Amino acid sequence: MTVIFPNLGFPTRSRLIYYLILSRRGLNMCSFQNDALNFITNGRVTVRGLSQLGLIPKGQCVIPNQFFEGGWGIWLPMPNITLLPYFSVSVASGFNWTETVAFMEEKVKPNTFIDLGDNGVGKGNLEEDEAQSLYERETEIEQKLQANGLLYPKSIVDVIDLYVALGLAFKTEDLQGKWCLDMIIRPLCRIDEVLNN
Repeated sequence: MTVIFPNLGFPTRSRLIYYLILSRRGLNMCSFQNDALNFITNGRVTVRGLSQLGLIPKGQCVIPNQFFEGGWGIWLPMPNITLLPYFSVSVASGFNWTETVAFMEEKVKPNTFIDLGDNGVGKGNLEEDEAQSLYERETEIEQKLQANGLLYPKSIVDVIDLYVALGLAFKTEDLQGKWCLDMIIRPLCRIDEVLNN
């Protein structure tokens, strides 16, 4: 097994001694990295923050570890789920609001947005059964969103607005004073804490 020691600015020998001390104290690199990251970010880890620290390779996305455990995969509309990796990439890339919208519009596929106005599809084969299940899921989500005063997304701007309204993302200003977005990685609340109806 090959062990790779992250370079913390120490020479290789010093790094090895440092990690041996950590292991003797019952600590591992993962717990140390978490503690260091919490200290640097004051406990709030975001995609933009990780990107500014150089911890996200260019073109890569970061999704919160607690995304599915927190129920986000259950109650987030399908357009928001399928576009989340692209949203993360745009945040990590440092795009402003306009660039984020343009980038995500390039990623939209013909079936990204679901028309809930057409009473579902007829049943017949497996593909139609899957489409009907998706339609029913999205209809239930639309009702839950409406009960909480939110709209089901029909455009990229709606998708981004829903990320912000649910607290998964937030608006901030970059160094030039332009509006940009950031996405929460940790701590991520449960979606039931936001959608309570």
